[in-house]
Amino acid sequence: MSERVVRRNSEVLAQYLDVRGRRVLDAGCGDGNLLVWLVRHGAEAVGLDPEPGRVALAAARLPQAWLVVGRGELLPFARASFDFVIYFNSLHHLRPEAMDQALAEAFRVLRPTGRLAVFEPLAEGAYFEVMLPVEDESRMRAAAYGAILRASEGRFALITEKTYITWQPAQSVDELLADLVRVDPRRAERIQRARADVEERYRRLVERDSNGRLVLSQPMRFDLLAPRAR
Repeated sequence: MSERVVRRNSEVLAQYLDVRGRRVLDAGCGDGNLLVWLVRHGAEAVGLDPEPGRVALAAARLPQAWLVVGRGELLPFARASFDFVIYFNSLHHLRPEAMDQALAEAFRVLRPTGRLAVFEPLAEGAYFEVMLPVEDESRMRAAAYGAILRASEGRFALITEKTYITWQPAQSVDELLADLVRVDPRRAERIQRARADVEERYRRLVERDSNGRLVLSQPMRFDLLAPRAR
């Protein structure tokens, strides 16, 4: 494990993957934040997400991108058709029993010289603590890391693993909670019950970054893997 320095997720991605001219799958693309970065940096970006509404939002932002409604455990793509597959904050959203199959599917669609990049939030840090009254993802995040470890002992070889801290923008509690509902509307009822607890944690843990913006720290883990010879 590496020293906990503060870094942008995009800085870590750019350090280890040169996406220019490469065909890249963003598995769990949501409303397209990573896709925007990939296109800006010259990638042939493909986005996949199980939620049609979020795919529609991504398509509105990136009409030139190939966007697909689908699940990681059953990728609708041909064998050896991608240079990179990226799971950004998305592997732990899969059902635990589907995670191994999702990484097997990533292996199937990667070219022999390809790379699998997985960014996962750790179950710790100020942002995690503030959101804990709404949803405890500890078990899901542990399950995702277990799947990564199993993959690295089987179909993939681990190239590097890094941990670092990223800043989560946190201008207000309203902004944070709105983001949670946007990702999963089913959280709305839990948020209503937990709001007072969330507000207390926010007041206690929020801080300012070097530019004076209100932020919450979120430790991250980055794993880069290469497919073993078929």
